[in-house]
Amino acid sequence: MKKIFSVITAAVMISAMFSCGAKDRTKSVNNLNDWQKEVLAAEGLPTEADQLTDSQLRSIQRIYEMITYLNEKYDEEFIYGGYLEPAANQTETLYAYPRLLGADYGRNTVTVRATKDGFTDDYSDRSIVDYAERMANDFMKDYFKSDQVIAFFSVNACDIEKNEVVDGDFQWKLGVSDIIFVNEDICNTDQVEEFAVNYAKWLYEHELDGRHRINVVKDYDVNNMDYGNIREYYESEDYIGFYSFAFNSNKNKVYQDEFLSTRNENEYNIEVFFSKYN
Repeated sequence: MKKIFSVITAAVMISAMFSCGAKDRTKSVNNLNDWQKEVLAAEGLPTEADQLTDSQLRSIQRIYEMITYLNEKYDEEFIYGGYLEPAANQTETLYAYPRLLGADYGRNTVTVRATKDGFTDDYSDRSIVDYAERMANDFMKDYFKSDQVIAFFSVNACDIEKNEVVDGDFQWKLGVSDIIFVNEDICNTDQVEEFAVNYAKWLYEHELDGRHRINVVKDYDVNNMDYGNIREYYESEDYIGFYSFAFNSNKNKVYQDEFLSTRNENEYNIEVFFSKYN
C-alpha cells in the first residue's frame, strides 16, 4: 500500500488504528473488504475483524467511509495517507492524495474532516493554489526573461473557489506561503529587493495574500528543484540568503525580513514600500 507517512508530520499521523483498547470477545464480527485489509496490513495490524480491538475496528470502518466519500464526490481514486481519531480537542480527520496527481511529497495532501452532517474536504483548494502558483511563475519568468526562477505555493487559508476568480483577482480570500528560488545570475543580493517590490505590487494587484520568501542561490539550475527537496538548499553551500515580506491584515503595511549579508527586519507603509524603485 503506497502511503504518505514520510511527508506528513508525525504529530498528525497518530492514528486510532494504533490504539490498543480492550478486545470485546462477545462483539459481532464485521467483515472487512480487501481495501481495508490492505491498509491494516500496511500498518502491521491484523487483517481479521475479530483480531482487532474495538477502537481499531471502528477506525478502519471510518477510514473506509471517509475515503469512499472522496472517491465518490470527485469520481476519482484517492490513496490513504493517515487518520486522526476524534478526541476532546481533535476533529476526526483523514489524509489522502489523488492517485492521478501522486503525493508530490505531501503537496497534494487532501484533508477530510468529520462534521455533524457528514464530511468536508479541502480538495478544491488545491486547484486554486495551483492556478495562483502558475500565475506567479509566469509573472516571474516574464519579469526576469529567464527560467532561473521558480515558486512553490502552499495554502494557508482559502475562502474562494477557482470559478470565483475573475481576471486573476483572488479578492484577498486566498492566503499562501510561497517559497521562491532565484539564481544570482539574474537576481543577486543587490537586486532582490527591487524584485520583491515589483512582486509585491503584482500580488497586491491580484489581491493575493500570504507570506512570501525569496531565496537567492548560486551555481545551481533551479529547475532541478521540486517541492520535496527545497528545504535541503537552506543549508547548502549554494544558498546565499533570503528576503521575505507580507502584507498586514489591513493591507496598508508591509512587514519585511531579510538575511543576506546581515539580518534585518523592517515595517513599511505600503505606499512607501511600493515607491522604493519608481
